[in-house]
Amino acid sequence: MGRKSMLRELKIENLAIIDELDLEFEKGFAVLTGETGAGKSIILSGINLLIGEKASVDMIRDGEENLLAQGVFDISDEQAKILEELGIETSNNEVIIRRYLNRNGKAKVFVNNVRVSMNDLKNIMSNLVDIVGQHSHQMLLNKANHIKLLDSFLSKEEKEIKENLETIVKNYREIEDKVDKITLNKKEILEKKEFYEYQLQEIEKLKLIENEDKILEDEYRKAFNAEKIKEKLYEVLDYLKNDDDSALDSMLYSKKNLEYLEKYDKEYGELSKKIENLYYELEDCVDNIEKLSQGLNTFDNTNLGQITTRMEALKKIKNKYKREIPDLITYREELREKLIKFEDSDFELKELEKELKDCKLKYDKLAFELSQKRINVARKIEKYLLDELKFLNMENAKVNISILKEDKISSNGFDDVEFLISTNLGQSLKPLSKIASGGEVSRIMLALKVIFSKVDNIPILIFDEIDTGVGGETVRKIALKLKEIGENTQIISITHSPVIASKANQQFFIEKYTKDAKTISRVRKLKTEERIKEIGRMLVGEKISPDILEIANKMLNEV
Repeated sequence: MGRKSMLRELKIENLAIIDELDLEFEKGFAVLTGETGAGKSIILSGINLLIGEKASVDMIRDGEENLLAQGVFDISDEQAKILEELGIETSNNEVIIRRYLNRNGKAKVFVNNVRVSMNDLKNIMSNLVDIVGQHSHQMLLNKANHIKLLDSFLSKEEKEIKENLETIVKNYREIEDKVDKITLNKKEILEKKEFYEYQLQEIEKLKLIENEDKILEDEYRKAFNAEKIKEKLYEVLDYLKNDDDSALDSMLYSKKNLEYLEKYDKEYGELSKKIENLYYELEDCVDNIEKLSQGLNTFDNTNLGQITTRMEALKKIKNKYKREIPDLITYREELREKLIKFEDSDFELKELEKELKDCKLKYDKLAFELSQKRINVARKIEKYLLDELKFLNMENAKVNISILKEDKISSNGFDDVEFLISTNLGQSLKPLSKIASGGEVSRIMLALKVIFSKVDNIPILIFDEIDTGVGGETVRKIALKLKEIGENTQIISITHSPVIASKANQQFFIEKYTKDAKTISRVRKLKTEERIKEIGRMLVGEKISPDILEIANKMLNEV
């Protein structure tokens, strides 16, 4: 079995009025005490940096360029596995987190010397450290967070129901989006259906061919200039074959003379063959020219008129739609597709509506199942919470976790959850935000943390002045409860209460002084005698009598 998770060392440099701080924590319950403004909240800011909270250059100590927050943590085997998945190795289940920030606003985060993103840091620390302060109190008072509180108490199997529900809701939303798109598309097409049909008919009627306008332009030039072209071709033919001295006859005569000379030198024979090849190529040219000239005979005024008419029709359609032929062909296909989809949309909508109905049935079944699980868990939490509140001197408190069904489709199901409380006899149940005083909120938050610490397994709890607004026997009960939690969880509490301080097994004193015209905050671990004096100071102030020291000693040694 691996060691218990805990914050073992905390190092802070150049944070606000702290120039340098090194603390070593032990297991169990530790407190940070000192005068107001000495820097207790600054230490909390340093821990906040380690868990991924926002940082500002204003946090850097005056006159310095960089700040550093570093924490050495012992972690469990399960947390070590999470780090390994991120490519971060751990030795002996130890993790060192360092966060730097400079005046330029550049920040760096390292986990065991591996640089990580802020999101990775938050994910790593979310299961390791929980800071309970004013922010937590505000979260408790916000009804929107109550369902999250309740669901954190669900078992692994029960949480799987919620995960399946989330999948179904996601699928439902996707189908809804499809229905909306098809319905909108159908509406748009319906409004323009006749117009689309007219356009399609008009374009289809022309039976467009790719680049036909370019081909027609070439045809038009040939048809319009047919007589000139024929005249020139005839001249070429006369020169090549019809003249008395035609090119073909001259080549044939030359070929025969070279053949005769071959008996004197083979080179003449080779030249004869080359001229023979040229003769045949020229003959092919003559044939082609004759065919071209004959082809021109097909062009007449009627033919030219047909070409002109077709060109005008194409020009008109291009101008009308402000598209070239290839784009018109594409638009024609788009129109066809729109009209086909319109015809098919009714069938598709019916199929999707059937899918929605099936999805809704699955949703209702799982949402009801999840709701029943929540009701069972809520009754248990109510019992546990009442027990804890009674221990914390809220004997007359009544608690109800209201779970009402709403007609909605949500990843949380159809439950509307709200924590209701009555703190006095004869008082009706009301929302936490309407009834809870600061002291009551602190106790309710502590009670919830006691309950939820049994299920969320967060090993390090940091309380920021949990004693605010309470005193007397109540603060003693809070102190005992913190000590009790500290037996299984590391507790670090910032406190002004001597009672809470006396129950800790480790105490740090924060003091502020001036050196070289600069304010400096220091923290030191107190020995037993020092603790007695500090608890005495917390009881009565600076004028500490022997009697007060005796009371402080008794408080410190009280079991």
